Amino acid sequence: MWQKGHATPTAAPSSPSQAENNLIFHGGAVEHHPKAYIVFWGTEWKDGFTEKADQFTALAQKSTLTYTNLSAEKYITDFMAGIGGSAWNGTQTQYCDNISPGSVSCAGDPLAQPITNPKNLLKGVWVDPTPVPSQIVTSGLAENVTNDPIAAEAVKASNHFGFDIDATYFVMTPPGHAATAYGSVYCAYHSEVTNVGGHGLRYSFIPYVMEQGAGCAQYGVNAKPDAYGHGFFDPYSIVTGHEFAEAETDPDSYPFQDGWNDAQTSENGDKCAYFEMANITLGKKYFAVQPMWSNEANNGDGGCTMKRGTGPADVKPPV
Repeated sequence: MWQKGHATPTAAPSSPSQAENNLIFHGGAVEHHPKAYIVFWGTEWKDGFTEKADQFTALAQKSTLTYTNLSAEKYITDFMAGIGGSAWNGTQTQYCDNISPGSVSCAGDPLAQPITNPKNLLKGVWVDPTPVPSQIVTSGLAENVTNDPIAAEAVKASNHFGFDIDATYFVMTPPGHAATAYGSVYCAYHSEVTNVGGHGLRYSFIPYVMEQGAGCAQYGVNAKPDAYGHGFFDPYSIVTGHEFAEAETDPDSYPFQDGWNDAQTSENGDKCAYFEMANITLGKKYFAVQPMWSNEANNGDGGCTMKRGTGPADVKPPV
């Protein structure tokens, strides 16, 4: 997910010819039975930290609320535990593999193997208290024949949880750790640890994006912080959801992105980044997310949506 200002969201094509902006299948793979594992990497997650609601941005209303590492862990764990089976994650089920490269729809193809939307897709959470470098030098965003610190931690997480070809391993780092191009170019990204000749280990790097403030959508949906962390933790669910949806639909990137992306290689999250973000209800809680690109929307012309189909989105108004 690019830092705000790098994104070019497209709500809907302005003419039928712009249906060419839809996602294209490039002949590779999708995650048929998506799963997620989270590793909170760093001594800070074990030792603990505390932050004020208005610590990272002047946009927040002055507040006496404070959040801890446990607040952050609970918020994002609750989010990932709730998206399985949700209408929002169901948008991805229109995409598949085992169809002809160049296709823009899976409809009517008897050989298509679609992405599913299973409940309880969060399969494990682990706090790894080993230290994180103060400056993380990453190369996974640019190329995948690499073993940078984030990729190495993803391998460690895979060894801890077990490898699953349909899983995305989320590496969550604590506040105060710089990383190559983090904040200036991107908020988070997904990539893979390359297995030349086969599918790699899919992972996502999620820094402590709250420290980027509005640049990564803090208070982008909920302007007033509350005890649970709405507003303050808005960017956590927005960027993690963005990366998860992209990993489901376009998980491999070596030697090129071979799942679903458009003619400019933008993925379903990229095409709708920062566009009409809103809350969705997951069980008894709600979380800030962005819409995802749907090729089916607008009678096949495509557009950004919170759910698959033509009905109204299950959106909770901002607070």
